[in-house]
Order: sequence, then C-alpha cells, then structure tokens
Amino acid sequence: MIDSWESFYVAAGGAAAALTGLLFIAVSLRPREIRQSRLMVGRARSSFYAFTTITLVALLALAGTASRLVGVAQLAVALGALAVSARFTIDAWRARHLNLRRAFVYHAGLLVTAAAGLLRAVGGDYRDYSATLAAGVLLLLTIALSNSWQLVISHEPE
Repeated sequence: MIDSWESFYVAAGGAAAALTGLLFIAVSLRPREIRQSRLMVGRARSSFYAFTTITLVALLALAGTASRLVGVAQLAVALGALAVSARFTIDAWRARHLNLRRAFVYHAGLLVTAAAGLLRAVGGDYRDYSATLAAGVLLLLTIALSNSWQLVISHEPE
C-alpha cells in the first residue's frame, strides 16, 4: 500500500460501510413499496452489491502487504459481484426495466475494479493499480449513492 492512497481507501471503505447501514434503513422504511417494484428492488440490490464491493476491496487495499494475492482477492470480489448480479441484469433487460445508463456505470465500476485486481495480481505498476482501483471505487460509489437516493425519493409504482 502506497501511503498516498491509504487515506482514500480508509475514506471509501468507511463511507461504503456506513452507507450500507443507511441503505438497510432506507429499505426498511418502505419494504412493501420496494418489493412491489422490480426497478426499486434492482436499485437496492445493485447499491448493496456496490457498497459491499467497495468495502471489501478497500479493506484488501489496506491489508498492509505487497502480496499479489490481494489483487487476486480483489478480482474475485469484483467478479463475484458481477456474477451474482448478472442474472438480475439479464432479467431486467428482458423485462425492459433496465436503465441502461445506470447499468453501464454499475457494470463499468465492477469491471474497472476487477481490472485493478488483475493488475495487482500480475504485478503491474503500483501507480496504475491504485489509480485503476480508485476509478472503479468512484464509479461504484457514484452509482450506489444515486440508486440509494432514488430509493428514498421515488414514489413510482414501477
């Protein structure tokens, strides 16, 4: 871990962990409305996956080791989130309920995060790895915040 990135990952991981808790509160305030809307369920799910991915890859980045296994673990986290959410994305696409812009940002964030893990796993330049991971984390944080906000303010039945 390069010290110049440590504060970023502490902030990103802490923010994502805290926002995951707030997401649970937001969902618990309107569970019936959210369950009745595929769109809102999808937003809640992608927010949860994004916040969880950010938390885990940030914790791994802060592991205090130069081991390439950290990159393997980050790659696995991002690909795992992508694999778990793929079925829901395909279902939303088929039902024509997929917001393509939001889905693009979400999946791009996961893919960029996976690419960063791969860079670290193969021993790429540390600056490239850190900048790439930060870009993936910021994409995921942006879409998760946006989706969470939409859960709070949206009153559309579907």
